[in-house]
Amino acid sequence: MKRLLLVIISAFALVACGNSNEPGAAPATTAPTTAPPASTQPQAAQPQPEASRPTVDTGAVEPDGPIDWNTEELPENNSLPDAEQHAPGSEYPICLGLDSTRVVDAVASLPDYFPGEPWIATQIGDQCADFTWVRTDAGGTASSPTHILFFAGHNYDYLGTATLEPTSFTSVIGQTADTVTVDYRWPVGDDAFANPTGGPVTIDYRWDGTQVTMIGTLPPEVTG
Repeated sequence: MKRLLLVIISAFALVACGNSNEPGAAPATTAPTTAPPASTQPQAAQPQPEASRPTVDTGAVEPDGPIDWNTEELPENNSLPDAEQHAPGSEYPICLGLDSTRVVDAVASLPDYFPGEPWIATQIGDQCADFTWVRTDAGGTASSPTHILFFAGHNYDYLGTATLEPTSFTSVIGQTADTVTVDYRWPVGDDAFANPTGGPVTIDYRWDGTQVTMIGTLPPEVTG
């Protein structure tokens, strides 16, 4: 009887031990699954800010606003205006013009031919020559009185007129570095004033660096 009881107890003990080995008997253990630190996560590429362009101090400021670098500086105008031009730092004009001070003053000094009608400078020779001329007229016809004025030197000094008295039908036909050549005509008989047949007489006016010399002689038909 005792032997039977021991067998039964042993059987129960084996059953208990066998149940302890079943998978569900022991608590489940799982490996920790930790997320990697945030610093190791791949980052999306961020756009880099565009480097700002360096500013250049030009040392000059326009009075009316910033400089427009897209605007080209216009080249200097080298045409010869009537107004007198002076070289930088010099009192001497570069070239002479009909409206220059020397010409205006010289024309104003001429005695009136017609009362109340001023002389008008109408033509000029080589504006930049050391010796040049200006024609003035009183009236607007072919027979109107004319004076030829001479200017010379670096300062374009006024040297006087070709003749003491004005003449008609007068024209400059040539000019060199030191000579101005003038033609004189006069009417004959019943010539129309627009087409005088007397002459021409050609006179050279030569500048020697100091004064102008008249080369040739005018007939009384011209000088009156």
